[in-house]
Amino acid sequence: MTDTVSTLVVLIDADDVKHVFAGWPDHICLAACLDRDGDCSMIVFRRDERSTIPSRLLHLLRIDLDEVCFVPQVPGFPTRHFRYSDERRLMALVASDPAILDEAIDYAVNYTYALEEGLDPDVVLGLKPAPEDKVVMPTLRASASRSAEKAAPTSEISPLLPDFLRRSAEHARRPRFASVRKSKMAMLLSQA
Repeated sequence: MTDTVSTLVVLIDADDVKHVFAGWPDHICLAACLDRDGDCSMIVFRRDERSTIPSRLLHLLRIDLDEVCFVPQVPGFPTRHFRYSDERRLMALVASDPAILDEAIDYAVNYTYALEEGLDPDVVLGLKPAPEDKVVMPTLRASASRSAEKAAPTSEISPLLPDFLRRSAEHARRPRFASVRKSKMAMLLSQA
């Protein structure tokens, strides 16, 4: 890698990962992100997301366009020669983390669920924020003697209500999934 390139991203196709994990889901690929400091992040994605994965990785890894190169070649990004021996070592690294298999299965199931339910998979998987839903809480009616204009529900939510009553049930129960794997060292450093 040149001095400006700090991250090498190897995009591994689902068929290649199946050689390591027999139960690997169809159409789920893996991005192994190796940085200069020795950290490795493994990020799962669907084969049909391959065109959008470079921009997602730049955002998730918080790196600039000129700090990354891809193997195999991705249009608009530099690439590097990746030897067979390097590929074997990388696949051994992938095999050393069996939790990535569970993550790939979860990603496949949740992505499929979102498609079947007509939902945006990026929102369901937590890749982009959900659109803001306007929550309207009805007010309690006062006695029948009050005028109709005083008893009409307002769109304002009382600031005295606890937070859990302000959020809609749908928004509070919406699952959030991350497709980024951090090394144990990176998780320990973020907690410090």
